[in-house]
Amino acid sequence: MKQALLFPLLCLATTTQVYAAESACSFVSAAELQAAFGQPVEISTDTAEICDYEKEGLSVRVMHLDYHDEEAAKQGFKTLFAGKNKLEGLGDEANSQRQGREMDKVSMRQGQEVLSISKMGGDYMDDGLQKLEGLLRQAANKLTNAATPTTTAIPAMTVDTACEAVIKASEAKLAQATWHMITEADGLKLEAIKLNDQFFMNAEGKWQPAPDLSHAERVAIGMMKDGTIKMTDCKAEGSDTFDGVEVMILSYHSDMAGMGAGTNQLYIGKADGLPYKSLAKTDKGGTSSQTIRYKEVVAPQL
Repeated sequence: MKQALLFPLLCLATTTQVYAAESACSFVSAAELQAAFGQPVEISTDTAEICDYEKEGLSVRVMHLDYHDEEAAKQGFKTLFAGKNKLEGLGDEANSQRQGREMDKVSMRQGQEVLSISKMGGDYMDDGLQKLEGLLRQAANKLTNAATPTTTAIPAMTVDTACEAVIKASEAKLAQATWHMITEADGLKLEAIKLNDQFFMNAEGKWQPAPDLSHAERVAIGMMKDGTIKMTDCKAEGSDTFDGVEVMILSYHSDMAGMGAGTNQLYIGKADGLPYKSLAKTDKGGTSSQTIRYKEVVAPQL
């Protein structure tokens, strides 16, 4: 799955109670990646939560999240790091996931901390997941030996009044009993359905039950409120009609450390305040779109 499509999901992986080590790159080095995949890489992102290595079509992302709350970590792992294959002897729970020839990913949770390594691009390898698993086991040892990070309260941030409509629209969607959401980017498509507290997801042409996606929405709202996701330049761009609903169009700029920045347009229902459509363009040129409907939503065939 392309990075642009992953962004709407993975950017939800941090919350107001998440803290991390000084650098996620400390868990997996460029030398270790070159030894595993036979290709040199260079750091393109280096933050406490995210480390990106890239070169000549190969992209590897290392994520380290410390929730400082084990229950929150359990829910976050279930929602954001689910995988089909269980890995034994790694932390409290661990899994691996292969999505076609696009991406290999391994993830683990140890108490309140989560480590995840994903590989996109480069030469396809039948043993790619096994190589990532080996790197994850090495990273797990570093996690065990690392000093416990200091818990520091994150100061409250003041959201621009003009940007509060984005948060209110997200909260309005969170309160809905049903919705059908379609996200598209780089020719890829991800569908999700909420139906009376049941969630379903279709990422590869087949519907399957999904974990509680409302947790991720709550995290995103918290990130917007505390400034982890910074929103600026919010302004009205006129009116339109979408799927028979009169909407106002709000544009804004968003920025999240380690995940990038971009411009966004959000179509909000004039009568109900619900989000119906969004368009996003990253500063690196990637684009994505999302549409949501709330009526006549039915459970998919599994």
